[in-house]
Amino acid sequence: DIDAVRKRVHIRNAKGNKDRFVPLPLTTLQVLRRFWGLHRHPRFLFPNRKRGLKMAHLAESPLDRGGIQTAMKAVVAQLGLKKRSLVTL
Repeated sequence: DIDAVRKRVHIRNAKGNKDRFVPLPLTTLQVLRRFWGLHRHPRFLFPNRKRGLKMAHLAESPLDRGGIQTAMKAVVAQLGLKKRSLVTL
């Protein structure tokens, strides 16, 4: 869950099955809001985009791990970065 007022993210069932709160910088919050504005899914910030971003507002599930990895690989290649993993970025 994103708490925009307190600028933090609530991560449920993190490592050790514990809930955690992590800071959310204002610039990151602004980027996330702009991204959500592209699809406006009522439930997911990152909806499954198997039918494309234009149809993402109809997705029945969130973007899965494979979808995130595919998107990250494309961004890393586009930016010309050395090989990175999602954890190191």
